[in-house]
Amino acid sequence: WGILLSAVTRSQLLAYQLSLLSSFLPAFLLSGFVYSIDNMPLVIQQVTRIIPARYFVTILQGVFIKGTGLEVLWTEVMFLLIYAALVFTVAVRKMRQKMA
Repeated sequence: WGILLSAVTRSQLLAYQLSLLSSFLPAFLLSGFVYSIDNMPLVIQQVTRIIPARYFVTILQGVFIKGTGLEVLWTEVMFLLIYAALVFTVAVRKMRQKMA
């Protein structure tokens, strides 16, 4: 996400501010790390489904707290891999447009 923001914005300061607002705050509040997703209103629970940090926190909890393996958490891992590939592809295309 940071690479994409850097490719889209014109300055480092703007990229920093956008990353703080678009990734850090939603990830901190909506990932399930601080506040349980089950206790959130239903609308907010649905919004958390597009936050990649939610799936990362689920993987961390599964591995470190429950002791499960990645074979149980394959859907979360696949979502993160697909998200990373998609964002990186868009970032590469934007960077090529910027350089041309």
